[in-house]
Amino acid sequence: MCGINGFINSQGNPVDLIGQMNDATKHRGPDGVGSWSDELLTLGQNLLAITETPQNAKQPSVSRDGNYVLVYNGEIYNYKELRKALEGEGVIFHTDGDTEVIFEGLMRHGPSYFAQLDGMFAIAFYEKQKQKVFLARDRAGMKPLYIAHHDGAVVFSSEMRGLFAYGIPRVLDIEVARSFFIFGYTPSKETLIKGIVKLPPGSLREIDLASGKEHDEWFGWSDRTDLAAKFTPEILRQKFGDSVHAHTMGLRPFGLFLSGGLDSTVILHELAEKEREMVKTYTTRFETKDTRYNEDADLAAKLSGDYNIQHHELLVTERMFIDSYEEAILAMEEPRYNPSVPAYWLLAQMASKDITVVLNGSGGDELFLGYPRYQNARNIVKKYERFPKLLLDARYTIEGIQEGLIRPGHMLHLGENAPLWAYVNKIMPPFRNPAFRFMDGFDMADATAHFVNADIPPLRDPLSDRVNAIAELDRWFWLANEEFMRTDKVIMHFGMEGRFPFLANDLVRYANGISSEEKLRRGKKSLVREAYQGKLPEYILNKKKTGWNAPVTEWMSSEFGAMVRNVLTPEYYPPTAELFDFSALTKRTLEGKVRFEKADLMEFLPIVQFQVWARVFNVTLS
Repeated sequence: MCGINGFINSQGNPVDLIGQMNDATKHRGPDGVGSWSDELLTLGQNLLAITETPQNAKQPSVSRDGNYVLVYNGEIYNYKELRKALEGEGVIFHTDGDTEVIFEGLMRHGPSYFAQLDGMFAIAFYEKQKQKVFLARDRAGMKPLYIAHHDGAVVFSSEMRGLFAYGIPRVLDIEVARSFFIFGYTPSKETLIKGIVKLPPGSLREIDLASGKEHDEWFGWSDRTDLAAKFTPEILRQKFGDSVHAHTMGLRPFGLFLSGGLDSTVILHELAEKEREMVKTYTTRFETKDTRYNEDADLAAKLSGDYNIQHHELLVTERMFIDSYEEAILAMEEPRYNPSVPAYWLLAQMASKDITVVLNGSGGDELFLGYPRYQNARNIVKKYERFPKLLLDARYTIEGIQEGLIRPGHMLHLGENAPLWAYVNKIMPPFRNPAFRFMDGFDMADATAHFVNADIPPLRDPLSDRVNAIAELDRWFWLANEEFMRTDKVIMHFGMEGRFPFLANDLVRYANGISSEEKLRRGKKSLVREAYQGKLPEYILNKKKTGWNAPVTEWMSSEFGAMVRNVLTPEYYPPTAELFDFSALTKRTLEGKVRFEKADLMEFLPIVQFQVWARVFNVTLS
């Protein structure tokens, strides 16, 4: 796990520029820094050594003949198998880590080798004789990679701050901001900063330095299975156990963010089977009068005690939450609708004092249909299946108009993907906040049209099981652009690495092959519960799904509420004040028309995070 930086055809001094970029991302790699440059390309890296010693893990990696160069951020969990295969081809290795395996594989097999990697990564690989640079990102989108074009140069970095250090202007992209305020994050490859894009999950970008041409292809979706997989509790348990064990590799101490939910408990169980003495668990407890906010903390403490695991708990006070708010937004680099981000930031800060690797249960709900919305997705799919293909667009449009999501006369050509987008509409509420001046005339059809016109692999060739296809769409949009981005940025801010055992290639292929009907036949995530029946405590197996939330509704009546009201003024950050009608917001607040329950928070807190973000990063409108 590291941070990578680089640029092509820069007009500035490469040594100074890469130094500035590396310095901006140094929190991602406290174990060292390196750079390399020739007349066309400059590369830099911040090192966090986990599977190898810092001395042996130094980057950039350069071949003996100087023809190949690599910088890499991530972990490859099948690197030992890949190493064995390369040794069979005659390769002699000089280190024990995964970086040399990736480098040797790419030198021998070219960019097709990316498809063999099982793990999380962002990679830049240079073939000097061919004058080609390859940028790649793992198929789940666990590791970020940002790209910008500026004054004839192509600039890339693990973080937006790396691009800002190069000199990319911090100008707001209004169209992306509209999508943000509908979806709660930036679901496409674009970002809130004009000209900065994310390399999509499972993508490979080839840049020809001679011609300047760029070409994208998707290696991460070539081995998706749409065949029937046989579910048995034993097979699922074995596959997940193998994945958890693989995710503990390395020389550094590791732990688990334990919520008391099913997914993190499954990870805890598998860790306790083989790694009990090495495991530490972490969770938050909130300063609140409402015990509901600490149900997860109570369960996490009980679980750790039952499994005899060393447990750490952080009491998050309202004052701590407020004091860390700007730092948490700075770490994320873009705002989110998630109101609990500062608490996650505080938990990561505490854990970083003991461990370097954090396991996380993200992805389980999308693989095994754990969210209630997938029951709704099944109903939507069945409803659309009754209509002829030629009428699917009309059905989608009429329904959208009736629900206030689409303006009359606005027609989208979605074809057989109509039920997938109908699902997106169902989970997104109609957007009618009069305080958003720049949203006038914008509706869900506008947001959807942007994605329909994009080349998105899950839509280009969707899984035949439409509910599984919807869940895959969630992984493409939500996991890659919200949850993984948030987790990577916050954890890496403290020089730690986040790992996600549910997203191992073999486990994803297996889950994709199980029909949605079987996954949903006995309720949400029934297959995981069945696989661990008799293994996990009954109080976990029978627990209803709950979210992990900070008590911001309660805190709105005290200091946190005062902070919110201060941010919701044009004086807080004048450059973006024209986007909002703050007087309307203030009037509603002062007249007591807002009770700051969940629906109200989703109206106000996105503006708060957006304004804090804009001020922290000095964002302008032009």
